[in-house]
Amino acid sequence: MEIPGVLKLALFGGIALFDIISLGLLAYVVNSTSGNAYYGWGYSHHVSSPSQVNFMLFNTIWTILVLVYLGVFPRFLSSLYHSIIALALLGISTLFWFAGSIALAAFLGAGTCSGNNAFCSTYRSAQAATAFGFFIWAMFTALTVFELLALLKHGFRKGANADSTGNQMTTQTAQTYPGA
Repeated sequence: MEIPGVLKLALFGGIALFDIISLGLLAYVVNSTSGNAYYGWGYSHHVSSPSQVNFMLFNTIWTILVLVYLGVFPRFLSSLYHSIIALALLGISTLFWFAGSIALAAFLGAGTCSGNNAFCSTYRSAQAATAFGFFIWAMFTALTVFELLALLKHGFRKGANADSTGNQMTTQTAQTYPGA
C-alpha cells in the first residue's frame, strides 16, 4: 500500500512542527533544571537535567536529521536514498520516541502543580513535551507502517529507481553470451 503524497507531506509537516515545539519546550526544561545549587558558605554542587529530558532532547535533534534524509534525499540526492535505510530510520525513530515519551511520563508522574513559580512552569513544559512526544511517536508509527507495506509490495528500491515498480533483481534483463 502506497502512502498518498499529500498524506506523507502532512505527516512530515506535522512531525516537523511538533518537533520544533518539543525542541523549545525541552530546551527550556534543560535550562531550568541545570546549573549550580548553592548550599551557603561558598559550597555549590553542579546539577544536571534528568536523563529522561536529555534523551527527549536528543530525539528532537535525531528527528531533524531523519526528516532531512526522508524529505531531501529522494528528491535531490536520489543516488544516496534507499528504502531499507528509510525503513530502519523510521523504525528507530518510532522506538526512540515511544521509549522517551514513556520514560519522561513515568518520571513526571501524574502530579499537579498549583502556583506560578519556576518549578510549576518547568513541570508543565515537561508535561507538554511529553504529550507532543506521543503525537510524534504516533505519526512516526504511521509512516513506518506505510513504508513497510510499500517495501513488502515493491521490494527494495535504491536511488533513481525509488519510483519504479518491482524489484531491481527481477527487472534486469539476462545477457546472452555467444557460444554458451
